Amino acid sequence: MNVSSTAEFLYSVSQWLNYLLAVPMITFGIIGAIFTIIIFTRDRKFHQNPTILYLLGGAILTLIHLPSIYLQSILVDGFLLGVFNINDIACREHNYLLYVTTVPIISFTCWAAFDQYASTCREARFRQRWRSLRLVRFAIITTTVFWSIVYIPIIFVSHSVNGVCTMMTSPITKINDFFLTPLVYTVGPLTLNLFFTWKTIENLRSPLASNHHDQLTKQIRRMLIPQLLILAVSGIPFGLQNIYFNITNDIPKDDLRNAIEHLFVQIIRLFYHCNFVCPFYIYLYVSHKIRESLKRILLKFFCNNLVIPTDQSVDASVSFNVLKSRNPA
Repeated sequence: MNVSSTAEFLYSVSQWLNYLLAVPMITFGIIGAIFTIIIFTRDRKFHQNPTILYLLGGAILTLIHLPSIYLQSILVDGFLLGVFNINDIACREHNYLLYVTTVPIISFTCWAAFDQYASTCREARFRQRWRSLRLVRFAIITTTVFWSIVYIPIIFVSHSVNGVCTMMTSPITKINDFFLTPLVYTVGPLTLNLFFTWKTIENLRSPLASNHHDQLTKQIRRMLIPQLLILAVSGIPFGLQNIYFNITNDIPKDDLRNAIEHLFVQIIRLFYHCNFVCPFYIYLYVSHKIRESLKRILLKFFCNNLVIPTDQSVDASVSFNVLKSRNPA
């Protein structure tokens, strides 16, 4: 194959990745986020656990991110549809919400790792202070508002240029690409999660560690570890790709190189969105309490919506009256 046909083939592979993987990921991710929210809000045994509240906050933002941001990207790259490439307002909204719906989710995961460390800390005062439900709710709200303010400048540097939604070259873009994005997507989560996980393990191995942790607490810890691993591994290429594109921005590129870069961007994005799609299914696999809660919710739903045929209900009523008449009190 020549260069032109190879480039065309790679673009086709990118499109088929969106058809075969991205669309099912969005579907399963939305379903998982809905079930996560329902289970964590309906089942009272989860209400008093701070880690669950952080994971619940992440599920709510996931339910916003997948249909409003990731779906738009899939429509553009997979189906050549979407308005954010040709409309400045839609482009600004897309780039702003891209960060505002992903960075808080990363932060909530880091908060959850910190809560696991706090729950194993030997100092009772430290545990009570940092695991207070009021403080946890304040942390969730403050984190969301903080990142919403930090990323406001993205609105002013985002524009649609020649049918492509991009961020114009500016000091704000440089700060975002070379400092903020690697920090919040790669360096920060990797450092914090490794540190808090190490400190949690250290506390659990301590001879002075208490054995007050119940089965739910242990299952939550097991639920969180795979999520932290996915975030750490997927965040490295996702957080560093903007640096690569900035460094190579002025280098002439032929169609083949553009096609290769486009394919790698799709793969990195698919891999990173495992952070939004996988959590519920990790919870379901690891925790039997999650499975029990889901089973109860589904049984309650189907039982409440079970329709008895009219003829059957009439026959049952007649039979009951006949029996009643034959057996007078």
